[in-house]
Amino acid sequence: MASIFMAAYTNYRRDPRVKREAEALAESGHRVVFLARRQHGEPNREMIEGVEVIKTPGLKNKCTSFVEYMVDYIIFFLMIFAHLSLRPLRYQAIHINNMPDFLVFAACLPRLLGVPVIHDIHDLMPEIYVEKFSSGEKHWIVSLMKIQERWAGKFASAVLTVEDRLKDILSERGIPREKIHVLMNLPDDRIFAKRDSLPSKPEDAPFVMVYHGTLARRLGLDIAIEAVYKARNTVPRMELRIIGAGEEREQLIALRDRLELQDVVKFSEGFVPVEKIPAMILDADVGLIPLRISSGTDIMLPTKLLEYVTMGIPCITPKTGTICRYFDEDMVQFFEAENADSLAEAIIALYQDPSKRIALSRNATERFANIYNWSAHKKIYINLVERLLGRKNAPYPQMKAGRPEQ
Repeated sequence: MASIFMAAYTNYRRDPRVKREAEALAESGHRVVFLARRQHGEPNREMIEGVEVIKTPGLKNKCTSFVEYMVDYIIFFLMIFAHLSLRPLRYQAIHINNMPDFLVFAACLPRLLGVPVIHDIHDLMPEIYVEKFSSGEKHWIVSLMKIQERWAGKFASAVLTVEDRLKDILSERGIPREKIHVLMNLPDDRIFAKRDSLPSKPEDAPFVMVYHGTLARRLGLDIAIEAVYKARNTVPRMELRIIGAGEEREQLIALRDRLELQDVVKFSEGFVPVEKIPAMILDADVGLIPLRISSGTDIMLPTKLLEYVTMGIPCITPKTGTICRYFDEDMVQFFEAENADSLAEAIIALYQDPSKRIALSRNATERFANIYNWSAHKKIYINLVERLLGRKNAPYPQMKAGRPEQ
């Protein structure tokens, strides 16, 4: 058993990827200590599924400006640095998640003393900055982010990322390709299990569409609400459930009210723990992925899409570069991105054709969910950690097109 330290500028309970990774290590017999941000009302420290979670306060619960984010990032960096530097050899491995990328340098003293460090790149900071702050790609801050991304990757013993397209981009930006491993952001199939065949709904039952996750402009929930408004006369009984929290919540509720869709578009009270989401979407007829297209979203493989597919819920999604690498028109219903009319047409098409919904669900299950699942895929991560710990018999993790090579 090894003691392993992990950290992420996130709320541990609200971040499924870091929870899956930490719990995978704990299940493998390792002691895992995780440093995360504390939300209001939470304890400073608790054990969650075998993981010791230490929670730190930040500048504020919700940052809105670049300066606020940077100050909060620096505070979190200093807390990681202090924790690791006081006893630099207390852990046998360290795993730091971005954003920001420079958090990995908080492990500089243990790294100098030979402790292996993993840098986990969930999102590309330059693309996120351009998207969030409407910046040009030539902006000096974007250039600075690419530099710290490259240095962080070179500093780490190994780099994880979520998809092969990100691996290609990171390699092109100067991180040694042999260091980069792909650990896809797959849903935990113990939570998002394949649903049983549903009994036929009564004729007066609503046509249920669902979205769960962050409520942010780049994710296009306003487009979904507008599409529902346009489709309402053709689909007389429908319901859109929006489950989650985020910066766009109040604007989305205002849009719903302005369009007088209070009886159609239903919001959760706010954040919902991931373990409770399957029960809230179990009767869904369709899952919506209404992304806006940008340099950031084009390289995403949305986790919610994979969760719907794993459960057997047919999906409507735009064509992005990454989504089209895994899904085709026989697996999902495509629509023209950022076009509410096109999304409305896709909703109507699936409403009017139950047999197509069944076919999409079946094909997506057979060609994606049966191939990509966390129960098997997590071995990529466990084997990487074992090798970094010096256990030579651990298989070396290599990925091609998102699949482990044997």
